[in-house]
Amino acid sequence: MAHVLVIDDEADIRFILETYLRSEGHTVDSAGDGKVGMRLAGLNHYDLVITDVVMPEMDGLEVITAIKRKFPDTRIIVMTGGSAKLDKNILIETAQVMRADKVVEKPLDLRKLKAAVSDLLVS
Repeated sequence: MAHVLVIDDEADIRFILETYLRSEGHTVDSAGDGKVGMRLAGLNHYDLVITDVVMPEMDGLEVITAIKRKFPDTRIIVMTGGSAKLDKNILIETAQVMRADKVVEKPLDLRKLKAAVSDLLVS
């Protein structure tokens, strides 16, 4: 199975994703922000990174750029629900332009997330 890194500043979301991914047989590490996530990415090989966009310290768009530059074969799923100041559709389009492999909207639908994970880890 795959080694997956989950990056999200919401502990509940991290817990849900970790639990789901482990139940599917994956090894999972997680981080509460992009800086910690990038430190982990420098220490481990990840087949897949699942990251939120709107986070403190280092946002998900910065994570996409850094991962694709340093680890171009790593697949990335971006999650976003937008924010009070940032439109969700603009964030989705920006993540796609920045080479996110898949985008999943928040609130999370685990069926859509499962399909995205399966699609990226099989191809």
